[in-house]
Amino acid sequence: MVKIFVDARELPSRIPDVLRELGAEIETGNLETGDYVLSADLVIERKTAVDFVASVLDSRFINQANKMGMNFRRVIWLIEGDIFSTRSQIHPDALDGALSYLAVVLGQTVIWYKAPKRAASIIYRMAKHETEGLGYIPPMRKGKVPAGAGQALFTIEGLSGCGPVAARKLLEHFRSVFKVMNATTAGMCEVKGIGPKKAQAMYDVIHYELPEGESIADQPTLLADPPAKEPLA
Repeated sequence: MVKIFVDARELPSRIPDVLRELGAEIETGNLETGDYVLSADLVIERKTAVDFVASVLDSRFINQANKMGMNFRRVIWLIEGDIFSTRSQIHPDALDGALSYLAVVLGQTVIWYKAPKRAASIIYRMAKHETEGLGYIPPMRKGKVPAGAGQALFTIEGLSGCGPVAARKLLEHFRSVFKVMNATTAGMCEVKGIGPKKAQAMYDVIHYELPEGESIADQPTLLADPPAKEPLA
């Protein structure tokens, strides 16, 4: 079960009630910053479009954003409704600037939704991912490709720094995946567009070996599940 700490001011929205129905354990209180704390690293600030616009007008959102950024590694803003369709006279450029400030300057995430029930679903899903991870190991690459040259190109493109153009040139030059995988860096550099740096990167991937006594789970890969985080005490 995931545990979510909720600011008491969110109770009238009924979102905490829906979160309970979804299976989350809810603890309410007067949070110092943010509306939903999902872990020691992640906080969510929820606002209606009208409230967000008002916070931009009085610059309140800047203080909130910076305060959350000082206390949490990741900050997410959930905004209900279209901020550009409120009756406020605020100039759209000011809203663009606010969104850019949050996303680019502070590195915070902004997500829109339509109704409180949808907000609850989003919050619950994020809480599940935060505490349990994805729940399965995703494939690094997927999709069907035609047999023969298609699969050969697909395989070569998996090498570090090798895009579709380079893959085609390598296959044309070496004539097979096997020969590409067994080529030296000097041999790769004979292919037009393949320089020493790119050749070395591909060579290193082809010849990579897991350290003795370690498993793939010990290595930083996209395949590995993120470690489960302990809920706040």
